[in-house]
Amino acid sequence: MTGQPLRPVTDDELPAPRTDEHSALIVRDAIDDLAALRTPYWLGDSAVHLHALASLIAQAQQMIPGAIAAARDQELSWAQIGQLLNVSPRAAAHRYRNHQ
Repeated sequence: MTGQPLRPVTDDELPAPRTDEHSALIVRDAIDDLAALRTPYWLGDSAVHLHALASLIAQAQQMIPGAIAAARDQELSWAQIGQLLNVSPRAAAHRYRNHQ
């Protein structure tokens, strides 16, 4: 947590994806955890870590359509979803409209 107080945001303030030390820490931990589950005898091997990272990316990509469907169910607009994905509203709708 950043220590900043929570506050409501307006539609034009929705955050784009962000990389920082917090998300890096979570991803590193997830890579290590997945590698330990799948191949505990290869821990520290760069190929195992690369495979775990690629697996996590693929899994996250598979989960995006469901998250977008849930956002649409909560009446988020394509403009809002586009902001959260850092793409145009048109690109977001074109890519994910048929996944609902």
